[in-house]
Amino acid sequence: MLRRLIPATAVATLLLAGLTGCGAQQSQASDCTAQLSPGALSNNVTVLGEFGTVPEVSVPDQMEISETQRTIVAEAEDRSRVADENSLVSVNMAFFDAETGDELYASPVFSGQGTSPEFLMVSEEMSNPLSEGVRCAAAGDRVVLALSPDDGAEISSQLGGTAGAAVVAVVDVVATSPLAASGPVQGLPSGYPAVVTNEEGRPGVVLPPRAAPEGISSATRILGDGAEVTAENNVVGQVLSVGWGGEQRTNTWESGLVALGTEDQMAQSGYTFRGELTGKTVGSQVVVIDNSTGDPQVVVVDILGAS
Repeated sequence: MLRRLIPATAVATLLLAGLTGCGAQQSQASDCTAQLSPGALSNNVTVLGEFGTVPEVSVPDQMEISETQRTIVAEAEDRSRVADENSLVSVNMAFFDAETGDELYASPVFSGQGTSPEFLMVSEEMSNPLSEGVRCAAAGDRVVLALSPDDGAEISSQLGGTAGAAVVAVVDVVATSPLAASGPVQGLPSGYPAVVTNEEGRPGVVLPPRAAPEGISSATRILGDGAEVTAENNVVGQVLSVGWGGEQRTNTWESGLVALGTEDQMAQSGYTFRGELTGKTVGSQVVVIDNSTGDPQVVVVDILGAS
């Protein structure tokens, strides 16, 4: 079944729950206002290693903080697309106990146990210290986040940190994207339903007055400029599915983002449309006509991330 999107690790327990789709455009850095500022701790954490590599961290001794701080220690040159309000952000993270300096957690990429990033969500409605740490960040930024004892208490407790101590995070921003497909609109082949989107990027489907074709086929309506989806990727996206009789079956624009498994996992669960996403690019909107089981439906998928 479709899985409502939840974080991949216990570290991000407050993230990506109950999200709804919003505007499809992202701001430039000049139009974005960060809610967290640099401070004595975030400014004085020493981070060795380049973006994308395992960070080596030295935390200053006996430095207490009452408010969460963030400092961008390595800034990407291209700031034409930043993580503004209602953005999905792909990240790799490492967490450290500010009192002992011990590493508490590292993302699979950092720990050498995987190649896929994790996801954070920037949203005022679902605001939390981790997501605010990447607000206004661009792909290629390395961020030091110093979580106050209050803000970092849950993370510290889950990961075995020192009670009452701050938590230091090093976050590499891999990519940012809006919560709807964004790119040039392309015409759909003859026989496909009409698909339209409103100003928020939410799609609607107008079915043609004819029987559904046999089998399964797909076409890209909005062409994104992200990475190509592989059969082994887990896909984060928005899904609207409508039966050929016009009845709505799934609408994540109302229920919240979903995580789709790999092509094989989804096929075993009966979601044959997942195979049509392989070879498409992140940021695209894909329209699938699925009549592979004799119960035809139209599935519109906005591919927002792949890992």
